[in-house]
Amino acid sequence: MKKILILSMLLAGCSSTVKNPTKAELEPDRVVSRIDELSSRPDWLKESEPFRIEKGSVISTGMTTIPVSDRVEAAYRIAQNNAKAAIAGAIEQKLEFIFQNAEEGTSANATQIKYIGAEASNLVTSSIRPGKNYWEKVATTQDSGERLTQYKVFSTVSMPEDEFKRAIFEAIKKAQGKGGLSKDFAKKVDAQWDKFTEDKSTNADH
Repeated sequence: MKKILILSMLLAGCSSTVKNPTKAELEPDRVVSRIDELSSRPDWLKESEPFRIEKGSVISTGMTTIPVSDRVEAAYRIAQNNAKAAIAGAIEQKLEFIFQNAEEGTSANATQIKYIGAEASNLVTSSIRPGKNYWEKVATTQDSGERLTQYKVFSTVSMPEDEFKRAIFEAIKKAQGKGGLSKDFAKKVDAQWDKFTEDKSTNADH
């Protein structure tokens, strides 16, 4: 009898910890307003494609969220910094494709890719220019179930593709000097530049 009672108490305790979704949690995010009273997001904002190369320019998009009590201008700077930081990650991601097809030493791949990405990112810093800004005020639900409104802010940075390419090749040359890369690796990257710059998601659809 005692065992049955203890078991029923444990089950009751477990059931009390199960969180049922509230009405607020079931309510989807809703855009309350947008910059310049736009009716929809601008065409240049491609959240699913934060890094892209088009028409001879490299474009990286950064995002941040802030409370409605904060200044949007400060959020632009945060989003731009996130966009700049994303460039190194994008370079590393693109280089993985080249390494997979260049027959480089697999033991050096991860280290070399990270080094090239960081070095190239440092080299492109002087060429990066602020791009476009956009914000939308969104009513959203927190994990606690609390409903609140916040700004979702997007900013882009851009640079010429030729300067971006030059920075990558300079970084590759430095990596070759440290060993672990063949001397003709830069030629392999150059030969596959079109594949390096194409969007993987677009390529996967074909």
